[in-house]
Amino acid sequence: MSTDVGGGVVVRGYPALVEERDRKGAPSVALRVLADAAAQDAAHERGVRRLLLTETGLATARVTSRWSSKQSLTLAAAPYRNTEALVADLQLAAVTALTSPDDDKAPGTPSGGPIAVQVRDADSYEDAVAFVRQHLEDEVHRIVGHVVAALSAWRTVEGEVRASSSLALLNTLQDIRDHVAGLIHSGFVSATPARRVPHLVRYLRAASYRLEKAQSNPHRDAELAWKVHDVTEAYERARAAYAAGAADPAREADLAEVRWLLEELRVSLFAQQLGTDGAVSEKRIRKILNPGGW
Repeated sequence: MSTDVGGGVVVRGYPALVEERDRKGAPSVALRVLADAAAQDAAHERGVRRLLLTETGLATARVTSRWSSKQSLTLAAAPYRNTEALVADLQLAAVTALTSPDDDKAPGTPSGGPIAVQVRDADSYEDAVAFVRQHLEDEVHRIVGHVVAALSAWRTVEGEVRASSSLALLNTLQDIRDHVAGLIHSGFVSATPARRVPHLVRYLRAASYRLEKAQSNPHRDAELAWKVHDVTEAYERARAAYAAGAADPAREADLAEVRWLLEELRVSLFAQQLGTDGAVSEKRIRKILNPGGW
């Protein structure tokens, strides 16, 4: 939309549903006109998903009633402030999955549904509400299965780290702690891209394999860790450079993908036996970070 304010000056605005916080700090959605076209799609996508969740969200008891005793026990140890916060995040992750392009969905998530960023009128919104309402409960339950597996692997590696007292592995142990904390934290379910959620368990098991191998060859572990840290620093520099410049959705998407390629790189170096999700190498990551050469 544009407005002629006179004197040959035209002011352009970009309408979007925007996720905000109300006076009590709870999520809410408002229609805003943004000044930056590059920010419109991402803001609108988040706003649509939050609005869909507001309309279709299930009661906490409805979600937890499908958990087995084992699932309930494992989920109780998740790093969320309470069960309600965990269930809310699970449902947000499910809405995100259901309204993502099919290529960004995990196996088992219904295909052919609405794409959040494309929901821009009443008819498409009502279609989205109907689709999400139809599939939300089963999608939440599907995600719970992956989350339980990830939390079980998380508890295992956390226990292994605590049980190790080797002075030669102090750096390795700290690196694993930091790495695991970046995967499992309050809000991790919705923060993880939909198609990556099933892979969390593999990333965490790779940390266990790494610790096992490091105990017999700490020097080799240090060499591999240096490779990961070096390319991770390049990624962080690229993120900082992007943050200081103009918004570019394509570049932002590339950097978001690199964050998970780094996880695959860790698997390829520390736990090859687990396999990777596609081809990955340090060279490939650096090429994405610096297309002009490195």
